Amino acid sequence: MGHIEPGGEIAGPEAEALTPPRRRRARHFWLPRNPPHPVWALWWSLKSLFAIWTAPSEAVGSPGSWSYFGNDFVTGLRRNDSTDKAFALLDAAPDQFDGVVALARLNLTRHEQMFHFVALVYFSIPVTVILGAAELMPDNLIAAFKANQFAFWYMLSILTVVAVVYLVGLWRARQLVSVLELWRIARGREPR
Repeated sequence: MGHIEPGGEIAGPEAEALTPPRRRRARHFWLPRNPPHPVWALWWSLKSLFAIWTAPSEAVGSPGSWSYFGNDFVTGLRRNDSTDKAFALLDAAPDQFDGVVALARLNLTRHEQMFHFVALVYFSIPVTVILGAAELMPDNLIAAFKANQFAFWYMLSILTVVAVVYLVGLWRARQLVSVLELWRIARGREPR
């Protein structure tokens, strides 16, 4: 049993029960840390090859981008540097392929859900409201747009940029799944 120290502090097991638990420090969620499973380390390495911020340069400067004409989009994708690096990572850990494919498909599904949500909230709902207002009070709507042109164009450009970012994220998630499928075909593995 515990006792009270001369300064009034409680000592013993009771003191531990009364002390609040230490708060965990928040970590940046985008930084890789000690992976709970080896597949996470491979996933973090693979997804960094298909980052959103590298998409503009790859869209115009990669072998895959110059093959978006005709009927063969696969050969160009196979020639990309990011695909070669992904193949090297997968060749180093082929036993983790199924786990990475599951994560990539889950990631793609989440990207699709978010893009649909953004398209609905950022475009469908505002357009419906604007068209409804145009039917009910067209003169007031035109006057409001004329009075707030800068704000209107500013909001429209922000909504468009956000939607484009989600679209590019969706494109990169699909590209990662395609590269995983290319690796599976190249290594003669059966689909699951």
